[in-house]
Amino acid sequence: MGKNGFGLLEIVIAVSIISGTIFSLSYVFIISHRLEAISSDKVRANFLAEEGLEAMRFLRDKSWNTNLSGLSVDTTYYLSFATTTSTWSVVTNGPALIDGLYMRTINVAAVERDASDDIVSSGGTVDPDSKKISVTMAWSGRGATSTVTISTYLSDIFDN
Repeated sequence: MGKNGFGLLEIVIAVSIISGTIFSLSYVFIISHRLEAISSDKVRANFLAEEGLEAMRFLRDKSWNTNLSGLSVDTTYYLSFATTTSTWSVVTNGPALIDGLYMRTINVAAVERDASDDIVSSGGTVDPDSKKISVTMAWSGRGATSTVTISTYLSDIFDN
């Protein structure tokens, strides 16, 4: 009689261990899938932000005076791409979401330089031929809003 009960106890313990292992593995799979999706969204946002900086460099190269010199500080701008003419432009009205998820904004800051012509955060003279361009990507997903911001300095290197 005692041997039959012992076999049943072994089966219950084995089933518990196997069930716990399967549950743990499925939970790890669910968490890794969520992290992969979040990581994928962030990588796409970084690529789109870099595209924004490249578009601003293109506009600088095309004509600083026409495209960038008139941009105001503390104004939110957006990039618009005309598919018919294959040209970028900076606009103040927000375009549709990129891929139905991402909103790209462009912010411009004045650049100050000291007597040695080095960029300083304050106390220098404003350089009219340089601007700090910041591209911010914002998106909502999985119950939270995320942002990525990258910045660079652009100058009128071609005097155009």
